Amino acid sequence: MSHVDDACARLLDVLIETRGLDRRELLHALAKAAAGSVLLAPLAAVASRTTQAAEPPVTYFTYGGAWKQAIAQAFFDPFTKRTGIPVQYQEPYTFAKLRAMHEAKAQQIDVAGLSGMDVYIAARAGMISPVDWSIVDKSALDPRQLHQQDAIGCSSQSMNVCFSRKKWLGTDHPNSWADFWNVEKFPGRRALRRDAVWTMEAAAKADGIKDEAFYPLDVDRVFRSLERIKPHIKAWWSDNSQAQQLMEQEEVDLIYMTNGRATQSILDHKAPFEMVWSEAIYAGHAEGWIVPVGCPNPKGGMKVLDFIGRPEYQAVFARLLYYAPQNPKAIALLDARLARLMPSHPENEKLAHTINYRWWADSNARLQRRFEQWLQS
Repeated sequence: MSHVDDACARLLDVLIETRGLDRRELLHALAKAAAGSVLLAPLAAVASRTTQAAEPPVTYFTYGGAWKQAIAQAFFDPFTKRTGIPVQYQEPYTFAKLRAMHEAKAQQIDVAGLSGMDVYIAARAGMISPVDWSIVDKSALDPRQLHQQDAIGCSSQSMNVCFSRKKWLGTDHPNSWADFWNVEKFPGRRALRRDAVWTMEAAAKADGIKDEAFYPLDVDRVFRSLERIKPHIKAWWSDNSQAQQLMEQEEVDLIYMTNGRATQSILDHKAPFEMVWSEAIYAGHAEGWIVPVGCPNPKGGMKVLDFIGRPEYQAVFARLLYYAPQNPKAIALLDARLARLMPSHPENEKLAHTINYRWWADSNARLQRRFEQWLQS
């Protein structure tokens, strides 16, 4: 058994022992296990080698904030303890900066998690190093995590309608995008995301476009749909923290939010809202982690890819920030209530609309400009 396999086996014990406990209790259990060398043994040989010849650091491109904290706790802190490789962070992540470093042949990033659209664009630009399968254990991965060539699936997300449980107490509440657009039947303060991809997809669903006829998007029809809802939007949010504030301070009654941040606000911060899984706009298994071409430490980056695809670490991340694991084995490591709050849960996937990122990779720049112009008109 490899050192990483051994660590996963020991981490599995902690996940099972703490199943159903909250985030704080999980972190306490992880810290206690690390202090007692439960997760670190048998690390002595690795530590000895590290002392003799320090490993070069791996640089990760991160969004910052709560994402950075959870990524560090779930993946990189144990990665460093297991391998002796330190991790450096650059933030905030933007794909434009990653691409500019590539084009200048001055790549500073060793590993990055890309959205599905950015994976397609990066592949076309020759930015992605081939996966080194002598380092990455393919047997630890599910085929769904290999949806994108040379990218390893780690986490995913959906954007969901969330409604106030104070305003809609019973079963008659908004349950679709058509309901979100129906201001006569469901009056209330609304908020949408200031982003073409996610919000245009929602507008298309609200106008009744069926999944089998979704792409290419009928852009003019989508903007007509947006025109109908525009006067009723109190806030167009662009930052996840802003969306959480709108929810937690009850400044809106209906809001379009990432599943992870919505779950955090509802479970941890007691916001009186509920997520709707019907017609969730789902990223699917397209998002992936890559090692950029020309990076300073490609071997270290590959070791990260070997780490992040495993279900045990993905389950920890799901419990810390509530974004969905792409490895389906991780779902079984969550308690049933939390598992049903993951967009990658099979029952939620059945209800979701999955984004076609290949289409958006060709269309986003043009449509984001039009969306911003429309919003400001």
